[in-house]
Amino acid sequence: MSSEFWTRDVIEGSLKTATERFAVWYRREFFSLFSSKTVAWLTDRGDRQLILRAGERELRCVNGQGAPQWSLSADEIAASSLDEALARRGVARHAAKVGLDIDGAAFFVRRFDIPAVALNNLPKLLAADIERKTPFRLADVVYGHTSSKHPASPDKLRVSLWILRRDYIDGAIANAGVDVSDISFIRPINLRAAAEEAPLIALEGAAETSYKFRNLALGLCAATAVFGAIGVGATLWRQSALNEELDAKIQEASARAARVRQIVDRASSESRLLSVLRNARRNAPQFADLWEETARILPDGAFVTDFRLSEPKANEKTLDIIGFADSAVGLPALFNKSPLFADAGLTAPITPDPREKREGFSLQAKLEQKKPADAK
Repeated sequence: MSSEFWTRDVIEGSLKTATERFAVWYRREFFSLFSSKTVAWLTDRGDRQLILRAGERELRCVNGQGAPQWSLSADEIAASSLDEALARRGVARHAAKVGLDIDGAAFFVRRFDIPAVALNNLPKLLAADIERKTPFRLADVVYGHTSSKHPASPDKLRVSLWILRRDYIDGAIANAGVDVSDISFIRPINLRAAAEEAPLIALEGAAETSYKFRNLALGLCAATAVFGAIGVGATLWRQSALNEELDAKIQEASARAARVRQIVDRASSESRLLSVLRNARRNAPQFADLWEETARILPDGAFVTDFRLSEPKANEKTLDIIGFADSAVGLPALFNKSPLFADAGLTAPITPDPREKREGFSLQAKLEQKKPADAK
C-alpha cells in the first residue's frame, strides 16, 4: 500500500464523508440541549437591517424575510442621536445596517457584454466604463453591478452597471435625520421589469460581530469534531484495498488530468489572444472610437454619407469621409485638433448641392498612432 492511497481514498474520501456526517449529528445533538430561544440567540449573527425609503422620515427594522418589525422616526433620532435611539430599542449601533431604498428610475443603467475570462478584471472595467462611456466622474457617483451568462454566447457575460449620483443621496435622506456616513447600502426598487435583477450597492465594509460565548461553543464543537475525526481515521487506517482497484483509479485520475491539461492549454491560448486584442486596442483606436470622435468633431449642420477606413501604406491608416456641411472650409482644422487625427485635408473641391442646400466635401485624415508604453 502506498501513502497516496491513504491520502486520496481514505483521508480525503471516506474520512471526509464520515467527518461531515459526524459534524451534522453533533450540531443537532448539541443544540437540542438548549431551549428554542437560546438556540435562536446562538445561531443569530446579531445584525439588524434598518430600511429608509428616499424622501421618507422613518426607518423600518425588517427581519430576514423583509417584514417590518418596528420603526424609528426622524424626531426620535433628532432628539438624541441614532446610536442612542437604537440603544433604547436594545440594538447596538455596530449591529445595525442602514439601507436606503431608491426608485430604480433614479439610476443610470448601462448594459454591455464581456468575455467570461475577464471576470476577475470586472471592477477595473466598470470604473473605466464610467469614466469613458458616461457623462459622470467616478468620484461623483456610487455604482454597483449584476452579471449573468450571455443567453447566446456561453463564453461571454452580460453585465448591468447601475450608477447613482452622490448628490441624489443627500436629498433622499434630508428628512430622515441621518448622515450619508450612516448608510451602509443602497437598493434600487420599483423596477420596470419584474424579473430584472438589481444590485445591492454597498457603501461601507461589513462589520464583524464578536460573541465570546458563541466562539467558545464553536471552538468546543470544532475540538470534538477533530477528536472524532482522529478516532475515525485510526479505525479506517486498518482497512485495505485491492491493487487492481487502485490501478483503475490511478488510470481514471490520469485521464482526468489529461482532460484538465487540455482545458488549461485552451484557456492559456484564449488568454494570449485576449492579451493581443488588448494591446491592439491600447496601441491604436478602434473603428467605434473613430466613429464616436467624428460624431463629436462634426458641427450640427454636417452629416456623413460615406465613412471609410483604409491602410494605403504599412503602419499608416487613413480615414476618408464624404458628406455635406453648412460650411466645409473649416472641417480640416477641426479634425487636426483631435488627438486621434492628423494631416487632415480636403481631397476634392467643395461643391454646393442645391438639393441639400449644403456644401459637399471629401475629407481625408491620418490616424495618430499611440506610442507604446515604456517597459517597466
